[in-house]
Amino acid sequence: MAADAAPAFVLIERLPAPGEEVLLDGDAAHYLSRVVRARPGERVHATDGAGTVATLEVVESRPDVRVIGGERRVMARPAERVLVCGAPEGDRADWMVEKLAELGVSRLVLAECERAKWERAEAKLERWSRLAAAALRQSQSAWLMRIEPPRPLAEALAGAESATARWVALPGAATVRLPREDGASWCVIGPSPGFSESEVKRLRESGFVPAGLGPARLRTETAALTVAALWQAGGAG
Repeated sequence: MAADAAPAFVLIERLPAPGEEVLLDGDAAHYLSRVVRARPGERVHATDGAGTVATLEVVESRPDVRVIGGERRVMARPAERVLVCGAPEGDRADWMVEKLAELGVSRLVLAECERAKWERAEAKLERWSRLAAAALRQSQSAWLMRIEPPRPLAEALAGAESATARWVALPGAATVRLPREDGASWCVIGPSPGFSESEVKRLRESGFVPAGLGPARLRTETAALTVAALWQAGGAG
């Protein structure tokens, strides 16, 4: 009988069919071989990041990593949680991306704002995707957070009109506790210098309700994680 390996959960774009043997490469192979040191005969779990989870049996772990597909389960899609975020200071985005993915944010949309732009974001998207994949392994989620390239704020809001809850985090706004929604929820977080008056006006006109996150003025990445934690705990939007 196959034994379970040390807790292992990997992202594989195409999961093998039951009984199919495949050769793994890239991050999945490195993680199983070098990080959790899975051995032949052990079972591990994998996801395609789109809701399917499979049990795999390790056939070979060194020098190549080969696995056989086993039982599959399709997980129910959680309610969509979309975070539209302005640029934080410096290199704080790496940490923010990883933690937002751990907390189950569905989509992170990078918004270019009047007072701050995402510097060199296009070059960093691959790294952020790897961080999101690492967070998926940590959280053992069946759903991979999507990261969308920078776009002007007005374009970043496209599609929000269909959400059942829309709010924008603003310092000084009344602290609110929105009821839990089964449908999509969107929240907009400003860049490190904050929104301009015209941007706040545009957000209000687009149906985003101002919401405070407590008495302190939070950094962009702290505000983003606060919102994600509220969503994860079922306490907002």
